[in-house]
Amino acid sequence: MVDLKRTFTSSVDNPEVESFAFPEEDVLEGQPNARVHWLRPEGHGSQAAGVYRCDPAVFRYAWEADETIHVLEGRVRIEVEGADSLELGVGDIASFTAGDRGVWHVLEPFCELFVLST
Repeated sequence: MVDLKRTFTSSVDNPEVESFAFPEEDVLEGQPNARVHWLRPEGHGSQAAGVYRCDPAVFRYAWEADETIHVLEGRVRIEVEGADSLELGVGDIASFTAGDRGVWHVLEPFCELFVLST
């Protein structure tokens, strides 16, 4: 039997989302309409995980935790300060380090699975 207090399940299409608001000064172009569905919310161990969606836009982002993403839909170009720009599409995986900063260029409606590690 599965212990549901330690196991988290959901679906990529789960409609239960919360808004992920960026500070106004960090949105450089468009309206991200960012939203998150939490699979494993913060406070349940050393990791948090969820599904992030947003509309095409350009915004600044600072990684507060180590973060690994797997692109499920769309394309994004990410310019990480002090590193090469990278473009990610469906199936691509990337991992970022806490403390890094960058600019996201969301090129088409975007969806990712993310894992935050503290």
